[in-house]
Amino acid sequence: MDIDDHIYANESHKMDEVGDQHSVWKRRFLAATVCLGLLCVLLLAGIIGLLLYQRNLLNNLTAERDQLQTSYNTLTKERDQLQTSNKYATCPQDWKKSCCSCYYISPDKKTWEDSRKDCQAREANLVIIDSREEQALIKAFNRRAWFGLTDREVEGTWRWVDGTPLNTSYWTIGEPNNLQGEDCALVDNTQQDPLLAWNDVPCNHTNSWICERQVC
Repeated sequence: MDIDDHIYANESHKMDEVGDQHSVWKRRFLAATVCLGLLCVLLLAGIIGLLLYQRNLLNNLTAERDQLQTSYNTLTKERDQLQTSNKYATCPQDWKKSCCSCYYISPDKKTWEDSRKDCQAREANLVIIDSREEQALIKAFNRRAWFGLTDREVEGTWRWVDGTPLNTSYWTIGEPNNLQGEDCALVDNTQQDPLLAWNDVPCNHTNSWICERQVC
């Protein structure tokens, strides 16, 4: 082999070595690129999964918060109802209790309307007498007193203060007679028979009165 051929062979060998090195680096670069791409995909998947987890966690926390708020509102309502029940479980001082009602017998005298307003201010109303037993009780208080019956709206149509019509009555014989515009009823303590003790008198007269507050 002459000198030129030897030089050519050396150069050719060097070029082959360079080509092999280039291929090696190219494969390494491609492998690194693939690994980097996979890493990015995994990272993106992790971020998406974390966001979904956080969203689900937030939804669960919101649902639990709403449930707690509902429970709180329910408990608050029950507490208020219990407080109201306890408030009316016993009669206030100076009231008399019988069965499911408390009765206030006034020591003063007012017109029928002012008497009713006084009862309402006490969170009660003029007594509604709806049984023989209650009539006997009211009569036993031995007070000439207003109770919750009137025919002021329609003459001759007697109604209780809650709007219900009068069905059973305990009028004194000859009453009601509507003398001088007598539109309000009172219990007359001068009568002996407790079941014949009502009288109608003008509403602007002043008398004692009886309030009733139901407690059960």
